Amino acid sequence: MMIYKVFITLIIISTTLFSNNRFEDSQIKIMLKEYFNETPEAPLLLGHKFYKNKNEIIIQLEIQPEIKDINNSILFSFKAMSLLSNIAIKEFSHGILVIHLNIDSLPIIAKTELNCAQTFFIDQEINEKKWRKECLTIKNN
Repeated sequence: MMIYKVFITLIIISTTLFSNNRFEDSQIKIMLKEYFNETPEAPLLLGHKFYKNKNEIIIQLEIQPEIKDINNSILFSFKAMSLLSNIAIKEFSHGILVIHLNIDSLPIIAKTELNCAQTFFIDQEINEKKWRKECLTIKNN
């Protein structure tokens, strides 16, 4: 009987440890806010939105970085999107970043396909230069 209990316990532990945990939108929002609030180099997170547009499922963040930190803020924000989309139940296809620099200018819009971004931020199969060239578009409205 003792061996049976040990065996069942081992199965439960291995199932828990090796399961592919996926999280609902509400949990992703909490993690997103915590990630931005608890990381000193994070830009100010103004808002977020998850939505569908045609065949795209989009995670959109609005940030207000310091001008001197804009490049790091872009990298930080798209890394956050990549990490969170990797553990979300919803299969996000694109990340959009709306960058507000100051009150007098229109925001800058940056977009990436998240599968491509994950090859840089998570899998580290491509470098930043290749990600910027092949996966990132930036427009100033």
